Order: sequence, then C-alpha cells, then structure tokens
Amino acid sequence: MVIGVLGGSFCPPTIAHIDLAKACIEQGLCEKVIFVPVNDSYPKSTNIPAHHRIKMLELAIRTETKIDCSLHEVAKEGFVSTFGSLSELQTLYPNDQLLFIAGADKMQFRWFQSEKMLSKFGYIVCARDDFDCEEIINKSPSLSKYRNKIKIVKYSSEISSTLVRNEIKQFKYSRLVCPDVMQYIKKHNLYLS
Repeated sequence: MVIGVLGGSFCPPTIAHIDLAKACIEQGLCEKVIFVPVNDSYPKSTNIPAHHRIKMLELAIRTETKIDCSLHEVAKEGFVSTFGSLSELQTLYPNDQLLFIAGADKMQFRWFQSEKMLSKFGYIVCARDDFDCEEIINKSPSLSKYRNKIKIVKYSSEISSTLVRNEIKQFKYSRLVCPDVMQYIKKHNLYLS
C-alpha cells in the first residue's frame, strides 16, 4: 500500500489539511494518509500542548476511513527529524511505501533533496502557483535521479492554521475548521491570547 504522511503542528487542524489528504487519495497518489503531529518540543511559539492538538485531529478525521493519525512522534522527547519520524513509521508499516506530503516551497531545502530521504522514501508535493515543480526537479541532480518517487498533487488553498487562530482571537466562529474542532476550541478557550 502507498501511504501519504502529512506531518505538522496541526494547531489547529483545518479543513485544508483534511481536503489535501483527500485530494492525495482521490488523485490516486496514495491509498491512505496518516497525520503525524509534532511533539511539544517542536520550536514553534504558536503551538499549544500536544494533547489538545491530538484531540482536535481525532475529531477532524473521525469520519474519514482512509485518514488516520500516528502519535509516534508525539511520544518522543526532543526534536524528531522528518527522516527519523518516517523511519520509525516505516517499522509500523514495513510492507508499505511511505510518501511524505510537503508543499512545493520545501523542495528547495537540503533535507528535502537528501539522498537519504529520496532513496528510502518519496514525496507527494503540493504544487503552488509560485513554484514550478518540474523545473525545480530538473535543476536538482538528486530530485532528477529519484523523479519516479516524486508525485505532484493538484491542490490549492489559502486556508492556514494561522488564519484560523487569528479569526478566533477576534472572537469569530471559524468555518475553516470542522464544527467539532471549533466546539473543542471554544470549550477549552484555545487561541484567545
């Protein structure tokens, strides 16, 4: 089975996260998507404790049969690299191919183009209008070498977790998260400060 892996803070998980996962499946790029939330050591000032982010993810995907959540990274202490996280996830799915889902803007980073990542895993790249994915692939020797392990998903959204947090700070009911997630946010007074 081909599994897409979507890592991130998910602070909070938005409808765009869910729609991106569905697009990867519907476009035949993978058969399942696993969300991997970062642990509390991840250096991002806007993160709230992992237990809230996990609960919101569970609420957001509870009716999705082909989308799951792995807590293997949350269980760790300290920084977990993308390669380390994928390697651990691979032990849980030894017969499956894992493809890391990333935005086109990540294609230019050294970790993205590393031989280690490309030889063991692959990518589903979320194309953006301001990045020519094929040009980036063709200009990079490592990306060109592993072109068959890079798939492009056609999906675009202006929705971000930052936008949701800003709406909530203004005491607006955000329609950019599923209703159950919004209720959880309200119940626990999240993102108000």
